[in-house]
Amino acid sequence: MKVFLIIVSVCWLISLQVFSQTREELEAQRVEKLKELEYTNRLLKLTERSRTSTIQKAGLINQRINIRQSLILGIGKEIELINYRISEHEGMIEQLSLDLGNAREEYGQLIYFAFKHRGVQQKLLFVLAAEDFNQAYRRLRYFQQIGQFRKKQIAAIHEMAAGLAAQIEQLQIGKNEKVQLLEAQKKESSELQVERNRYQREINQLRQRENQLRRELNNQRKAAQALEEAIKKLIEEEARRVSERKEIGLTPEEKLIGDNFRINKGRLPWPTERGVITGFFGQHPHPVLRGIKIQNNGVDILTTENAEVRAIFKGEVRKVLNIPGMNRGVIIRHGNFLSVYTNLSEVVVKVGDQIDTRQNIGKVFTDQSDGNKSVLHLEIWEESKTLDPMLWIGR
Repeated sequence: MKVFLIIVSVCWLISLQVFSQTREELEAQRVEKLKELEYTNRLLKLTERSRTSTIQKAGLINQRINIRQSLILGIGKEIELINYRISEHEGMIEQLSLDLGNAREEYGQLIYFAFKHRGVQQKLLFVLAAEDFNQAYRRLRYFQQIGQFRKKQIAAIHEMAAGLAAQIEQLQIGKNEKVQLLEAQKKESSELQVERNRYQREINQLRQRENQLRRELNNQRKAAQALEEAIKKLIEEEARRVSERKEIGLTPEEKLIGDNFRINKGRLPWPTERGVITGFFGQHPHPVLRGIKIQNNGVDILTTENAEVRAIFKGEVRKVLNIPGMNRGVIIRHGNFLSVYTNLSEVVVKVGDQIDTRQNIGKVFTDQSDGNKSVLHLEIWEESKTLDPMLWIGR
């Protein structure tokens, strides 16, 4: 019985430790998601200075929908873990209750036996009636062992009772936590529906300005094409220079930077201190215009007014340019990789500058005529191949 109690206690502690670690991770993720919601709410208030619906505003609301869906999913996982813990506690309570009942029954039998043989004289006569010294010694030891067993039984009963009380307390805590999480899940589900309705209203308003959106899309395509041509021209110029000078290509230092850039895939810092991605890499259906697809060679990051732009990795500034529709831009080489930052209002670096990771290179352009919207466009190239920045910058 004592051995079983120890095993139960050890198993409970191990499962509780694993549960706590997982629960802590989920709680940390939930806190982070709530911070993201708070930040997107700040950005949304900035975009609402302009009463006109914009694709960026709709994208921001859609991002909030994604965050809330992730929150609800995370809360669901927490509830599952709590249900598992409640089930474990209920099983342990049932087993401990059974063992405690058995221990008390055994102890009752022991007390009854002790009561029947309670007289000191009876014990002494029982010992003296032995046939020899060895038998007398064994009978004396028998009475001593009964006394020790009685003490152990009392200790085991107290320990089981304490363990049972602790399990009941943990069970109640789990049930209380479950109630709180269910309330949080219900609240988020309600808010999610509000966000979806809001998103649909924005889309409906945008569809009323279809001709204007087509003109804006055409301008964006021209700007994106101009940027792509500038990047390809830079790559061609550098390749031609290497060929004319009969250079070996990347220097050992540049190759090391490129290798380190690759190694840090998924861990590169964001180009802004904070931000929300509202335009994603690749080809996607236009959020408003039916039958129209848009191509994005990078990502669009909505951030705060006049936010500083930082290099995502150390390298050398190879080009500072002006792109109609994208304002100013900076191209930094990291070995055989390029990082491209556009829609800057101010650039504080020049061609040839050696840049460190997270070094400030300028400020995001804030469009005061469009609700102070501040969007940084980021692209990552591996020579002439475009890469998805979301796979390279940390989450």
